[in-house]
Amino acid sequence: MENKEEETLTSELIIDEEEEKRLKAQNARKELKLILITFAIILTSFLTFCYFFFNYIEEKAAEYKLQQEQEAKVNNKTE
Repeated sequence: MENKEEETLTSELIIDEEEEKRLKAQNARKELKLILITFAIILTSFLTFCYFFFNYIEEKAAEYKLQQEQEAKVNNKTE
């Protein structure tokens, strides 16, 4: 009788360990998915910021160049 109880307890313990391993693996996959989603959001935000920042810089550079050309024309006319 004791032998059967031990076998039952052992098999239940093995099943519990397997279930625990399965749950840990499932949680690890979920955590990895969340980490990847977070990384993708951060990367997308950074690239969007860079895009608008460099567009702004490009516009300001064009305005500055135009202003310099106009000042050069004014200086040439006064000379």
